[in-house]
Amino acid sequence: MMTPLLLYVFPLITGKYFSIQTITSATLALTFFSTATASIRYHNAKLIPYRYALILAISGSVGSFISGSYISKNINHLFILTLFGSIAVLSLVFNLIPIKEKNEQVPKTIFFVIGIVIIFFLGMTTGIIGIGGMVLFMPYMVYVLRFSIRKTIGTTTFAGAMIALFGIIGKSFIGMMNWEVSLIVAIGGMIGGYVGPTFSKFFSDRVLRYGMNVILLTIIITVLMDIYKNI
Repeated sequence: MMTPLLLYVFPLITGKYFSIQTITSATLALTFFSTATASIRYHNAKLIPYRYALILAISGSVGSFISGSYISKNINHLFILTLFGSIAVLSLVFNLIPIKEKNEQVPKTIFFVIGIVIIFFLGMTTGIIGIGGMVLFMPYMVYVLRFSIRKTIGTTTFAGAMIALFGIIGKSFIGMMNWEVSLIVAIGGMIGGYVGPTFSKFFSDRVLRYGMNVILLTIIITVLMDIYKNI
């Protein structure tokens, strides 16, 4: 959500514009701090199966480091918008289809290897646009790898933190991290992460889900209009 806020809402309020690279670096910092904070809770609840989570996290981290340090500097504004829009569309689709719990089993080796490849490319996405759509990996973990939903959330959150960290390291190597903006956004996001649950308890899951769908749809339409103007 931070990308469209900085890209479209902030300029309307202040009249100032951030470069797309500044926005992606700020989103990357927010992703790291929020997922790292959440990972502590999942660790304490013993919901991170490190035997698998570390392997997935390392694969995604390699992808985010490569894209953050080598690929992102050569990516133009239109490509980033298209990639972000695609993630938003897929996120909306998966949000419309609730994940149903399956019987937890030990992942089959071949499917786990495929998962390693998938999360590598999701990591590359993170290094480019600041978010990797880890929500897109959750159905694969539940339906194919047969993780429980709670362990799936714990694993993807932990992996997301490591992936974001190495994306930050990669971008730092080539001087593409705007630390001032990134830290302000990250701190604000962490505060929101703590305050948010206090307000969310006043709304039903259905209302929250519908609200998220409306936000995603608004983002998709806005990004599509921006893409059209930049073609």
